[in-house]
Amino acid sequence: MSPLRNAVNRTLLALTGAALLAGGAWSALTSDALAGRLPGWWPAPDTGTVLLDRAGLRGHGWWTPVVVAGTACALLLCLAWLLAQFRRGGGRRLPLAGPPLTLRSRALADVVARRVEAADGVRRAQVSLPAGRKRSRARVRVLLEPGAEPGPVLRRLTHGALDEARASLAPHPLAVRVRMSVRTARERRAR
Repeated sequence: MSPLRNAVNRTLLALTGAALLAGGAWSALTSDALAGRLPGWWPAPDTGTVLLDRAGLRGHGWWTPVVVAGTACALLLCLAWLLAQFRRGGGRRLPLAGPPLTLRSRALADVVARRVEAADGVRRAQVSLPAGRKRSRARVRVLLEPGAEPGPVLRRLTHGALDEARASLAPHPLAVRVRMSVRTARERRAR
């Protein structure tokens, strides 16, 4: 699991837990036994009433549509979050030459990134293989060593790691987009 996805999941889980804890604490602390000991700013229902009085709420025309819309939005967000956990789990599967053979896109991207980083003149590489049904695509971001010439590095990558990736997915085509950059002296000093 990626660190960003892990952090998002933990944050959403913590916020949901905090909201449920606050709601439970409010409903528990506003009982008649504890209502006299609460601070003056604490919202408490009147004595002898329930937490949500239907008669009082039905008098407001906005209450029912807001509750229904809020609940529906919360349900849709939770379902989308749940489906996203399964969809991005291990990456999509890329078809290989034989029909039952597949390869995880993340595995191929990691191997291509390591092969690109092994080329002369390359400091760091990132490879992603976004989903596509008919055609596979690869996005390669390369950070060049200071003083490295982009032309020869691109030729080495094209005839090395990228050709190997195309051969591993044959007969399915692989479109590749390479973005090269160099860290300047100013950026090195800033770190």
